[in-house]
Amino acid sequence: MDEREKQTLLRLALTGAEEVLPRQLALLGELCAQDSGTGLEAGNEAVRQLLRPLLEELGAQIEEVPAPGLGKHLVARVRPEGPVQGRVLLAAHLDTVFGLGAAAEYPFHVEGEWAWGLGAGDCKSGVLISLFGALILQKAGLLPPWELTYLFTCDEETGSQSGRELYRREAAGADCALVFEGGREREGQPCFVTGRRGVILGSIQVEGREAHAGKAYLEGRSAVLELAHQIIRLYGFNDLERGIYFNVAPISGGRPNGVVAGEARGEFCCAGIPENRDFAAIQEKLEAMAGQVTVGGCRVKVEYRTLFPAMEPGEANHRAWTLLEEPCRLLGLTAREISDPSATDGAYLSTFGVPTVDALSALAEDIHTTRERVSIPSIRQRTALCALTLGLLPRQKGALRNPCA
Repeated sequence: MDEREKQTLLRLALTGAEEVLPRQLALLGELCAQDSGTGLEAGNEAVRQLLRPLLEELGAQIEEVPAPGLGKHLVARVRPEGPVQGRVLLAAHLDTVFGLGAAAEYPFHVEGEWAWGLGAGDCKSGVLISLFGALILQKAGLLPPWELTYLFTCDEETGSQSGRELYRREAAGADCALVFEGGREREGQPCFVTGRRGVILGSIQVEGREAHAGKAYLEGRSAVLELAHQIIRLYGFNDLERGIYFNVAPISGGRPNGVVAGEARGEFCCAGIPENRDFAAIQEKLEAMAGQVTVGGCRVKVEYRTLFPAMEPGEANHRAWTLLEEPCRLLGLTAREISDPSATDGAYLSTFGVPTVDALSALAEDIHTTRERVSIPSIRQRTALCALTLGLLPRQKGALRNPCA
């Protein structure tokens, strides 16, 4: 593709992004009107049905993958008419952190250059940007000779315990992954994420022995006191130099204060895990806690799970990031490659061996709160960027090859 052809593609992307914006905002409003918090199956169903006409317009082959107790993940494949020359995964999630009734209490609305709504930034605008970017190309007959595989999962907000298996399945044979989580920007220039830190969630459960806190105090075995020792032990695992942080909350235990506590519980997270090899050492420390009891007669149980692995920055993800350099140049922007401490499903795709770049969606503020809102100009810009990125994929195939392979 020569420079003149690139300029033609640029005009198409910019014009198309402007034209579809009203439709995007209307559909964003409908999506945000659904209570689609993780596990709200009716809301998940409603969101999927709202997206179906758009997917059918793209000519996608639609698969709904059951996730018991959560709803269904949505997989949509847009295949070229001729030979498939590559395969790109476009990932976002359908669930939010908000419960039943929240959407009606905090309705979608537009104020100036901001669209307000629960889940508007995380991650419903990302879903729409990824779809409308492709639709712009499809209307012009310029979709790449690649398979576009859309992965819209329904449990990202709780660590993708079901969705991760879908990512594992679809990672096989994928050339790259574009993740449409919330955008990043520094000094007016877009930043795209190729590194994120991992997270472990867990709980400490302590069983003690109840006793009257006065006349039988010495017969008791305080689970609360043992939990306090375990909490101090857990905070001792912090690695401030490497940015690995443990935090305990909430905690509970015991009955009235006249009774030595017979049970206690604390929940914890370990955030900022920089490399996947660090998980084993952390898990070893957690598993040793049950044998390190300070209050004799108490029993300790520690349970944990990986919320997200680390998305390790490296050559593979850098190659995915380079796909955005030329589209950004055409838009008059300078793409920046960054790491981010927060966690998303991009970590799974990266861990499963797919060159992955994240944060392709619009700029949002106050996500996970009732003041969540997304920048409308950035929806338009990121939709044009998506169209350009997909339109340039055929000429960038070589950029994804591992030079050491």
